[in-house]
Amino acid sequence: MKWVKWIVSIVAVLIILVISIRPLIEWRMLPADPFDSNSVPAAPDYTGAYFWISLPDKSDSADLTPPNAETNSDITDPEIDVFFVHSTGYVGPGGWNSNMDAENSEIQSTEYMLTSMASIFNGCCNIYAPHYREAHLASFGAEDTESSFAALDLAYQDIEAAFDYFLENYNQGRPFMIVSHSQGSLHALRLLENKVDGKALSDRLVAAYTLGYWLPMDKFERGFEALQLCETPDQTGCLVSFDSFGEGGQLDGKSRQWYKTGWEIIDNKHIACVNPMSWLTNTDRVAATEHTGAMPVEFKRTFYYMLTAQNPNYKFTELPSLTNQLTWAQCGENGELFVQEQLEGSFSNHFDNPNKSYHLLDFSLFYGNIRSNAILRAEAFMQKSR
Repeated sequence: MKWVKWIVSIVAVLIILVISIRPLIEWRMLPADPFDSNSVPAAPDYTGAYFWISLPDKSDSADLTPPNAETNSDITDPEIDVFFVHSTGYVGPGGWNSNMDAENSEIQSTEYMLTSMASIFNGCCNIYAPHYREAHLASFGAEDTESSFAALDLAYQDIEAAFDYFLENYNQGRPFMIVSHSQGSLHALRLLENKVDGKALSDRLVAAYTLGYWLPMDKFERGFEALQLCETPDQTGCLVSFDSFGEGGQLDGKSRQWYKTGWEIIDNKHIACVNPMSWLTNTDRVAATEHTGAMPVEFKRTFYYMLTAQNPNYKFTELPSLTNQLTWAQCGENGELFVQEQLEGSFSNHFDNPNKSYHLLDFSLFYGNIRSNAILRAEAFMQKSR
């Protein structure tokens, strides 16, 4: 049949086009020049509300709550703050660090992160989330490691400045959590090590949820002096870390890690894993009956918007109900968090990576479990302090 031959021909042409223009697309998306400290974007001014993507008195998507999500009904004026550091949204084109312009496509990513990640904690806490000159996604794989480390250092500089401003102007001595994902967790772990661990502030740390960035266990020997992984559901002053993979997935790459001795690129180290359905560090599989709610959020930022650096300006006005008993969870021997493959349903289109990484779903897949646990740890901390 002629129409079959036409379709085959068209498909073949499309495949050739995709293969041929891929280098051009990658070139367009990556920083064109080495990092130059003399041409970095202007630093954020944290006295201005614009440089906070979420504040308690600012109407933003971190205020949204799924209809069936748990909330501590006794809390009308939360006594605990959350300092939230968002993950990478900046994929280019441009330089090594985002200029935080409202028209850039990464601003749509922060909208997604507020809804699928930060909103989890509005059941117990006030949420503070800074804009920052996040490092380009290329910083995590570029051969130009000198530029990538410099870009990450600049991003961290903003996070530390925002945290200092938060403590001095917003926090008023209240207990706090540090919550983060991916690039945000790389910076949050460094922040914990520099500003909290073994210092007076540690007495006010309810917990840290630093998800989606491989945390090598040797950080507890070479870095943290007192901070430890959370080993029970209601433990306070501790740290939660995991990175999600489908069953049979694996750690398959190198990661940049900051140590007090400087930057390192690590490979095949045992990483930390706290199971978000038992809140234990063992390798027992926790059945799906203990899963209390995934929350799918549609990602409105298309490849076109990323390529053209445009913000589609979509704002979420409501969140869907949580879906229970969607997955089991199990920490693997090397520290991966394995979850049940989602072959159909709201999360099925996220799980097609060769290494079965479910990285983008670390929070949303366990939305209900994390939300309940944050409330539990908040209550446990306040009971101890009374």
